[in-house]
Amino acid sequence: MIEVYKFEGNNEEECRVTCLDKLDVYNNEIITKEYNEEDKYVLEVIKKQDVEKFIQNYIKELSEKMNIDININIFEEDNVFFVRINSKNNSILIGKEGKTLNSIQYLLRKSISNQTGFNINVNLDVSNYKKKIEKKFENEIKEIINEVMRTKIETKLDPMNSYKRRIVHSIASNYYNIETNSVGEEPNRCTIIRYVEK
Repeated sequence: MIEVYKFEGNNEEECRVTCLDKLDVYNNEIITKEYNEEDKYVLEVIKKQDVEKFIQNYIKELSEKMNIDININIFEEDNVFFVRINSKNNSILIGKEGKTLNSIQYLLRKSISNQTGFNINVNLDVSNYKKKIEKKFENEIKEIINEVMRTKIETKLDPMNSYKRRIVHSIASNYYNIETNSVGEEPNRCTIIRYVEK
């Protein structure tokens, strides 16, 4: 259970001081959502440790339902909860092309959101599966960029999600004569890599 605490006052500073005092926490131990309601300032707060406990219990329950022993490691950085799990049945937890893993991550995020009204960023990975896939994707993009530099012919990549497009833009920014831009509408938005004379 993640408790949502609500503080009202004249401004953010007043609400925050009351919040930190009442909950006996530091700024880096909470996640906040703020808004104005009629003539007052409202600060909604959840504790990061409550989110961690919720994730821990969620994975434990999943482990019991799937009848799989799961080891879990959770750490938080910049309000992103990184959940690293391992078991003797990693392939079952990952699923075909990571579909099971992505579904578990989606359901975990949705459960937190439904309970708190907060959109918490959870990054779930099994045995570094996502890291390996990301590394492979980065290498493929580097090969494509090198080909564009060699031939000077622009390449339009297949449609991909915003996270992957950001990776493409980030990698391309390291090349002097390469420019990228995204075109189209979701879910068919894609990135074009082109050579530019400078």
